[in-house]
Amino acid sequence: MIPQSFLALISLPLLVSAHFHIHYPAPRSDEDETEAKFPCGGFSVSQNRTVVSSSAFPVALEMGHDRSVVQILLALGNDPGDNFNITLEQTFQEQGEGSFCLPSVQVPASLDIQDGTNGTLQVITDGEGGGGLYICADLTFTSSPTIQSLPSACTNGTGVTASPLSSKVNANETNADGSPQSGSGSASASSASSSLASPSSTASGASSSPTGNSATVFTAGWSVLGAAVFGALTLI
Repeated sequence: MIPQSFLALISLPLLVSAHFHIHYPAPRSDEDETEAKFPCGGFSVSQNRTVVSSSAFPVALEMGHDRSVVQILLALGNDPGDNFNITLEQTFQEQGEGSFCLPSVQVPASLDIQDGTNGTLQVITDGEGGGGLYICADLTFTSSPTIQSLPSACTNGTGVTASPLSSKVNANETNADGSPQSGSGSASASSASSSLASPSSTASGASSSPTGNSATVFTAGWSVLGAAVFGALTLI
């Protein structure tokens, strides 16, 4: 008979690998073991920047759980540290394992991003057992139309769906079903913005509430993106 301790040991890699990954833009790192460390899984800024449109760009993920909540934030600058104060996608629920792509994540026009501006994308999902999982991708923005085509990684697996959550929540404070994590009101939640604009806010709007790092939060808003983004999931 195989000892239970051995079965538990060999199952660990399977559990660890069931986090999530970024296929596009190119991530700083893709190591499961560090994803729970804020910001960016503990990895410093990369020289491998992806050039993306300053108006909208795709985000292609690989999901390791059959249900997750996802939040997409942006920080501007060459090395912004943990100042992820721009909300590109308010927390939503994704269902289904495998490939998951948002083909057109909008960049708020109010940011007036100029060609050559650097920034960092941070994708957050809920972490089993509490907290969040964090992966970052370093970017350079351009207005050039030559990069508008979708990357080959932008696909969606069979049965993959996504929908907005009805309340203002942060992915690192939320369970996969959208319910609050126990103790989510603690100081550890400051790794993501603590007060976000509602899903009905417009792209040009800015929340007057401070975030966990005392920065202004901008949100693209589901009134602008909801139908377009998630309707597009059926087209790719």
